[in-house]
Amino acid sequence: MSTVLTATGYCVVVLTVLSLIAVPLQQLVVGGAVTGVILGIAAQQTLGNVFAGMMILLVRPFRIGDTIEVRSGALNGPFTGRVRALGLTYVTLAAENGTLLLPNAGVLAAGVTVGLEPE
Repeated sequence: MSTVLTATGYCVVVLTVLSLIAVPLQQLVVGGAVTGVILGIAAQQTLGNVFAGMMILLVRPFRIGDTIEVRSGALNGPFTGRVRALGLTYVTLAAENGTLLLPNAGVLAAGVTVGLEPE
């Protein structure tokens, strides 16, 4: 509750100071909106991976230690390996040819076979 009151107080002080020095607030609002759009477009893939990572972490279609096969044309698969880590942006697989970091959005959109027998 005190954080909300403190933030509100800071906003009132900043707006009062800006109006006293005659800074047009319309330009600040438009500048903030344009900046938000540019950052949103630039971070589109990252945000997609983060949201896909949250879905993977919440739904848990596979767990750390499972052997899976990811079949995806977009990722140039198929990939088979043991899940080593689940993060917000990548699924880490230990495969025969090394460690693979697969983007969560690609894994979520791919066909995944879970529970393969380890080789």
